[in-house]
Amino acid sequence: MSKIRQSLPALGLALMLLVTACKPGAGTAEPTVAPTTAPTTAPTAQPADVVAPTEIAMGDPNEPVTVVAAETPGVCTASPLPELPVRVADETDYVKGASLETAEMVIYEYSDFQCPGCDGMAPILSMFLEEHPNIALVYRHFPLSFHTHAQITAEAAEAAGAQGKFWEMHDMLFENTSTWSSLTAETIRPVLTGYAEALDLDVEAFNAALDNGTYAEKVETQYNESMALGLPGTPSFIFENVLFPSDIGLSLQGLEAFLTIIEDQDEIFYAEPPAMTVDAEGTYEAVLKTSKGDMRVNLLTASAPANINSFIFLANENWYDGADFFYVQDGFVAVTGDPTNSTVGYPGYTCEGETQGSFDRAGLVGMLGNGQFFVTLGADAAQLSGQFALIGQVVEGLDVLDALARRAVGDPSAPAADVLETVEIIEK
Repeated sequence: MSKIRQSLPALGLALMLLVTACKPGAGTAEPTVAPTTAPTTAPTAQPADVVAPTEIAMGDPNEPVTVVAAETPGVCTASPLPELPVRVADETDYVKGASLETAEMVIYEYSDFQCPGCDGMAPILSMFLEEHPNIALVYRHFPLSFHTHAQITAEAAEAAGAQGKFWEMHDMLFENTSTWSSLTAETIRPVLTGYAEALDLDVEAFNAALDNGTYAEKVETQYNESMALGLPGTPSFIFENVLFPSDIGLSLQGLEAFLTIIEDQDEIFYAEPPAMTVDAEGTYEAVLKTSKGDMRVNLLTASAPANINSFIFLANENWYDGADFFYVQDGFVAVTGDPTNSTVGYPGYTCEGETQGSFDRAGLVGMLGNGQFFVTLGADAAQLSGQFALIGQVVEGLDVLDALARRAVGDPSAPAADVLETVEIIEK
């Protein structure tokens, strides 16, 4: 998944209900559906029982910062969305949601009926399609070898589909995974027959299809197709021809966030990172105009010239305008800079390096590799030292940080987010 991470950096600061994917060759250990912290390239809240490093003395926010220059310059590289040559849907596919003729977008799901992650995503996909009636979902089989009943259940769904009830069998299989997944090859057959009876299928024709392996070749063909695409596991989703990076969270929030990225990419993506125009010896300020007031930031060009160059470029392009402060935690950080307000927006390129800075006080500005940035609010931010580029220090408007609405991503009880209205760059 590392290449995907580089292509679409994920943020995921909140605790969300994430569905764990099943991966080819992962062995027999069963993934589970459980609350977990999303993998991140961004600040993650420090556990309550972990104390901030004592060797870092917290500095006075009003005192100048000692800048440590990077040993090597940062590098920004183009990171387009990961595209795959997916086979276009046709009459052999089973489609849910909008029809292929009327759909404004087609999402391909490569799935395995014995994968707990696929089971967990089934109701989430139904909710997603209800919210987006213009989207068609195409289901394709990716039966993993260590799931002993993945092949036969895929054939059962196809046998039901031949009688017009693919999605009904699809739902019944996922709803009863705990019943049949631990059965033997012999004992699962009467269970599948029982499902066919419950769906009022022609049971004789259904059983004959399983006995004769009528749909084995179709299932195996789709499995080979999945492997040829290099899919990382199940479930895998491809939005038109763009692979959904499961690192951002197999969840309803994750699907919605990625859809926003897909829909907005023409407006927010740049084909290449900006040319280097910042003078490391120059003096620059940024005025962050927010819904709670303005903050004036002294940009520390010697600390992270490549990252500051990116920040100034995006600010001058008005890329940050209207971005929410989507994560604000007392004593830790306030994060903003995603114009899609999905938490995972990025400008089509990413930056690495220049992470030698220390976040030893409130009011320091750190840059994420995906173009977003955070402002430190207190001692808990010390854990971020050496992980992110230090690009600036708030020199006026620290009181604005106190006024920002505290909130976590995905918390339905959180207050409305404050807004970064625009960023003005001043060169002195």
